[in-house]
Amino acid sequence: MATSKPKKASTTTATKAVATAKAKAQEAPTRADIEPPAAVKKKRANVISTERAKAPTRVPAKGSKANATPAPKELPALPAVTRPKANAKAARKTTARPASAALKTAKAPKELSPQGLVKGKHIVCFWKQNDLGLFGRRPDRWIALWEQDPTIEKVLVFETPLSRAALEDWLQRALTLDAPSASEYRLLLDQALAKQQGQCDTGKTSYKSYLTPSDKPANNKDYLRWVLQQVKEQGIENPSVVLWPACFANAALVQAMKPCQTITDLVDDQRLFSANAALVPTITAQYQMWLGLSDTVVSNSVGLIAALGQEFGRSDIGYLPNHALEIAPAATPKRSGTPPGTKRMVVGYAGNMRDRMDTEALLQAVAENPDKDFWFIGQTHGSAFYAKARTQPNCKFWGTMRHTAVQDLVAQFDVAINPWVQGQAAKRMSPGETLAASVPQVALSALKNL
Repeated sequence: MATSKPKKASTTTATKAVATAKAKAQEAPTRADIEPPAAVKKKRANVISTERAKAPTRVPAKGSKANATPAPKELPALPAVTRPKANAKAARKTTARPASAALKTAKAPKELSPQGLVKGKHIVCFWKQNDLGLFGRRPDRWIALWEQDPTIEKVLVFETPLSRAALEDWLQRALTLDAPSASEYRLLLDQALAKQQGQCDTGKTSYKSYLTPSDKPANNKDYLRWVLQQVKEQGIENPSVVLWPACFANAALVQAMKPCQTITDLVDDQRLFSANAALVPTITAQYQMWLGLSDTVVSNSVGLIAALGQEFGRSDIGYLPNHALEIAPAATPKRSGTPPGTKRMVVGYAGNMRDRMDTEALLQAVAENPDKDFWFIGQTHGSAFYAKARTQPNCKFWGTMRHTAVQDLVAQFDVAINPWVQGQAAKRMSPGETLAASVPQVALSALKNL
């Protein structure tokens, strides 16, 4: 199935950008950085009133003046995708945090089922990165369920816009980094080009990424018109819109689709990652906008539900754990059949190894357990732990892999570890549920007794 392309951008342009890249560019975007326009801010101010703490505001029903579809030419522009640098501590102070005592007394959220949450036969998604189809992300699980649902006819997935500079940067890293770190960028390049050529599309699901023209950033009305044109070409009407902040969308764009409902799915607190330190006000504005306008808000993290629910006055956020989105129970891991005592124990971890790892505690565990092999799967570029542990004789770094390949390796783990720094960010994340379903998880301090 051919992929529609924006004016001034084509598959040939994307391919040429990858093939001829030489210059270094900015950090490859992993999240869309969206500042709501003034018109949306004004509207949001009316929506997010002091009374919303008691009853969250909903998008007005179709046909009302507030939900009238604006003409494409009147849609506000979005700002460019950037990755500015700033002091992390200073940026984080700009966001109010709920008191820990209040979080302890918060009512446990109700666990939901994905069945029946999404209405209608058409779905439009906005994801915050460019990695769907690779790692079994949260949207990948949703999409797999929708593919199996006979009541859903069309799924249109928008990832964050891609620039020539980002593609060049990925290629530069793929060619110059060591093998474990370069693997992430090779996969991103392969997947991006496959999506541009329609190779990832199915009879039901289509993937779209806007290729930013060289003379314009993505914050232009061409992008907004392009999104609506993709929706029209797919024959999508009154869709359910499902989005993950901070995504490249705003209220005016979503309302122009005349959605039958809007669902926000919260994954991690995006403001607590060091790469987003300068974007805290922007991301906070997105949370405020979507938690105010969405008909349904869900999350896979109890801690995130408590924190954002209190901060934005949304008391009805539902708990939808990752395992609830599994099509079938995880398969029983296949062991090699090696008799006990004849092979070294494999201690495994699968996930990002950047700023969430407790480097010192993990290095100590590796040193205290020389009789065990530590396997690490996932992104290593920019990881302080990887830089210190890569030469350890009992550590093996597999690099970034596709989800299916990861599951094959996880099946060989004897135990799994979750060595995150136990700070604010970890409290607002979901634990490694994929590993928990098939491999026992243990604390680092317990490894010596195994």
